[in-house]
Amino acid sequence: MSDKVELVLPTSWEPERKEFLAALGISRGGLGEQFFGNVYDALFVSSIEVKGEFKKYYSVEYANLAEYLEIRYGKSLSEEDLEADRVFLVTWLPQVIEDMYEDNKLNTILECIKKIEEAQNEDQI
Repeated sequence: MSDKVELVLPTSWEPERKEFLAALGISRGGLGEQFFGNVYDALFVSSIEVKGEFKKYYSVEYANLAEYLEIRYGKSLSEEDLEADRVFLVTWLPQVIEDMYEDNKLNTILECIKKIEEAQNEDQI
C-alpha cells in the first residue's frame, strides 16, 4: 500500500487552525475560512504525520526514519527536514494550492507557515 504524496511539509510548529487562519489574515466564518480551512485540513489533519507514525508503528521494523520514508513512501529528506518535530506527508491538495493552477497560493501558505514557525521559535528563546 502506497499513498501518493503530493507535498512533504517538515515543521516544528504545533499546527493550530486558529493561528494559521489569523496569520493569513482570514476572519472566522467567512468565505476565506472555507477555502483556507480546507488547506489547513489537507496539510495538517488529513495528512500523515510520518514521524509519529514511524515511532508508534514502524520503529522496530526500520533502522531509522530516513530508511522508512525511502522504502514506504519513496521520499528522501535532508537531515534538517528530518530533525523537524513533525513531518507531514500531504496526500491531497485543495484547488487553491494545487500547482496545476497558475494563480495558486501554495508559496504564500508555505511562507506563512515558515513565519509562524520562526515566531514560535523566537518566543521559546
